[in-house]
Amino acid sequence: MIVASHNKGWRIITQRSHGLLAAMIAYQYDIKLPNDVIVPTLIAIAEHDDGVAETLENKNLTDAGAPRNFLVSDNSSKTELKQYLNVMELATSKCQLNALLTSMHLNFIFGGINEENDSKLNLFLTEQETNRKQILKHLNIDKKYSERLYRLVEWCDAFSLLICLDKIQPEGRKMEVSESPDGDINQVFYKDQKVISLEPWVFKENSFTVFYEYKIVEQLKFASVEEFNKICSEAPVQREEFIFSK
Repeated sequence: MIVASHNKGWRIITQRSHGLLAAMIAYQYDIKLPNDVIVPTLIAIAEHDDGVAETLENKNLTDAGAPRNFLVSDNSSKTELKQYLNVMELATSKCQLNALLTSMHLNFIFGGINEENDSKLNLFLTEQETNRKQILKHLNIDKKYSERLYRLVEWCDAFSLLICLDKIQPEGRKMEVSESPDGDINQVFYKDQKVISLEPWVFKENSFTVFYEYKIVEQLKFASVEEFNKICSEAPVQREEFIFSK
């Protein structure tokens, strides 16, 4: 979950809502890909953080009983693999390209971490590496092509997080997004309140609207994840919209 303090309690954005926003951004990206490639790629972008019901995960409450932002460590010495096993099962059941890109994303998240004492995570990453090689061979695509596709996944994911985490700088100050599919570095900034621009511009349309949904939970702490889930499910859904403008 993406959690921020709010004057009425907590502002909750699910990872799934963040993923949908990333897919909206990807849909507008001006990249020439065939239908049998772009559609699985968009699905991978939208669903890369699926796999569990976030509001029912025990790790998503802090020791003090507050909703845990995904950037806050739970101090566990082991990585909980349930979500990642689930998301790979979902991706694999769709198509191999979806599985490839989802696996590459998990490697991006965990591949640079030295987990000497986490044998299950190490085994999972090793198995995923083997699976990716097999998929590349079966689909007859080279590694360079797959890496370009994955940069689209990661770029849109990073852009969506900047928006959901409210990290884009105010007053027109520019900041980098991530490396684009073609190796460029783009800079994002606000042209006006809720109006986002990008240099260089990489989108098909000169202007379009995106959104994410969130909830305000008006309770600061919870006795259990079940209580949090109940309160969160009863909170009204709200929507935050942004205009992308060249």
